[in-house]
Amino acid sequence: MRISPKCPACLLNRVQMESRLATDSEEVIAMAVGEALKVLCQEYPKRGINAVIATKIHRRVYEILGSEDPYKALKERANSVAMLYRDWVEDVVRFSDDSFKTALIASIIANTFDYGVMGHSVQDKAFKEFFERKLNDGLVIDDSEDIRNLSRGKVVYITDNAGEIVIDAVFMKELKKMSERLTAVVRGKPIISDATLEDAYFAGIGNIADEIFTNGEGAVGIIEEELPEETLERLEEADIIIAKGMANYECMDEMRFSPVAFLLTAKCEPVAKSIGVEVGDMVAMLRR
Repeated sequence: MRISPKCPACLLNRVQMESRLATDSEEVIAMAVGEALKVLCQEYPKRGINAVIATKIHRRVYEILGSEDPYKALKERANSVAMLYRDWVEDVVRFSDDSFKTALIASIIANTFDYGVMGHSVQDKAFKEFFERKLNDGLVIDDSEDIRNLSRGKVVYITDNAGEIVIDAVFMKELKKMSERLTAVVRGKPIISDATLEDAYFAGIGNIADEIFTNGEGAVGIIEEELPEETLERLEEADIIIAKGMANYECMDEMRFSPVAFLLTAKCEPVAKSIGVEVGDMVAMLRR
């Protein structure tokens, strides 16, 4: 998905947020925002992929802040909150009429753990109530049956946020029951609130997936030229790629890999418009 006129405001809002997580210095914060503006001025006219531009911005901002992981405390909180509810979510899945579809929807509901999106509030203080309401709302785009059928082969599961990955583990257990091979892919380095290897092991993914790989340099989403060789091989030979969240959608919507199941909540207008849904809608959309 290409950058839209609304994207720069959201990107700068996140820069300001992460800067305040890292420092109280107004001078440093102003410098970080200034550097982000420089990157935007260079990249916006090219109308490139929004998540790729975001990656360039955050990498430069982290250099200015002198921080490898400004979101570390937030990610730990998100993981802890999600872990409090995971047993309950597993019970909801276990006693449902369709454990696969319910676990799939649960993983999309957990996509709420996304800090810094303008207009989006993370429901970490009332997650149970939020979960029940969203589960009742259901999917606006529902390709879950096709996703189920393809998941009997080689599955690559590209994760998104910390916190979210704890509930992803519930869905991965369902996938593991049927898949020939389940590969999890996380960020190779900390960037925004996205899950890294540390978060994957906290969530117990190492005991579920057959293997865990990374996206290389920790891009927001997937940048093909940064992928380690083994990750690229898994994507190329996958029977289905499950891509969680908006950034992975932004990157992979125009990529050559196929088929891709995009599981996400449309948390902003540009993404919602691109998909053809309303802000707040949940989708399980298969693209071939």
